[in-house]
Amino acid sequence: MIVSQQSTTLVQAEITWLSLGEFSEVSGLSANQIEELVELGVLSPSGTSAREWLFNHQCMALARRLRRLQQDLDLDLDLHALALGYRLLERISELENQLCRERAGRLSNP
Repeated sequence: MIVSQQSTTLVQAEITWLSLGEFSEVSGLSANQIEELVELGVLSPSGTSAREWLFNHQCMALARRLRRLQQDLDLDLDLHALALGYRLLERISELENQLCRERAGRLSNP
């Protein structure tokens, strides 16, 4: 008789929260740029005022993508235009994913 052993891997995720100053330093964005991105709804920190804001890893990833987009394309755009461009790219990605899911559903349920 063969007994199969299953190993369970425990993954521990550490979530780091950064204050506005820390987030500014790590992201390479100024505090004013960050405040503008929050006002535009691009970044969503916890807290009700800039003093209380805490940014998680998702905000950091988004800020880095925005910064990279601006640098890679050598854009001299204001944050409104950059945020709009990013939102459009994100929406395109969402629609492509939805289309793939729908196609996969049709293939599995002819």
